[in-house]
Amino acid sequence: MASRILDCIIGLATAFTLVACTNAVDRGAALVARGKPEIAIMDFARPPTLAPLPAGWVHRRFWTRAPMEMSLATKASASMLLRAVDIDLQQYPRLAWRWYIEQPVESALDELTRVGDDHPVRLFITFQTAAGENRSMEIVWGNKVLKKGDIKMLGTFPHYVANGGNENVGRWHAEDIDLLAIYRRFWPDAAPVRVVDIGPFCDTDETKTSSIAYFADLKMKRGS
Repeated sequence: MASRILDCIIGLATAFTLVACTNAVDRGAALVARGKPEIAIMDFARPPTLAPLPAGWVHRRFWTRAPMEMSLATKASASMLLRAVDIDLQQYPRLAWRWYIEQPVESALDELTRVGDDHPVRLFITFQTAAGENRSMEIVWGNKVLKKGDIKMLGTFPHYVANGGNENVGRWHAEDIDLLAIYRRFWPDAAPVRVVDIGPFCDTDETKTSSIAYFADLKMKRGS
């Protein structure tokens, strides 16, 4: 497919310069639903500029980690490309995207543990309840143990495995999941909730390995 995608290359950085940066998201520029059947969260066929990012986008960095390198390619260290949104999960319960794992995480460390907590690509999502409580989770590509549909918990932080395994590396996979059902699985109170942050995230800092992954066409859609 000839559309442009986010090319994310991550690996072990031998050294990096710590620079002042901001992780603040411009909520005034958050993407909002307009009643359409689906909402394109990140459409890399019409890519944003990466330097500087448009309002409502942020490259969220971590003070103790080198950032990932991002480029736009035809074919997304530890940081994330985050977009502020304001979308009612009850109205738009489905999340769809495409991803391609070119080089998986190869490590003997247990991916179910904190010390082995690396994945070639993830989606970080923050929800906000009507009471103003923020709740976050990740959707991940499993390595050797975690398979599609599995759940991973690190303390109280939830991860949903949308796909995985080395047998699925090297080709595009189109995903379409019921995000509302997954949310209710982790937070059974089913409080009314909105999605307020979403973006791809990749890291190999714990396992000291490297990975290459591609990500495209992130959308939220109305239920069938």
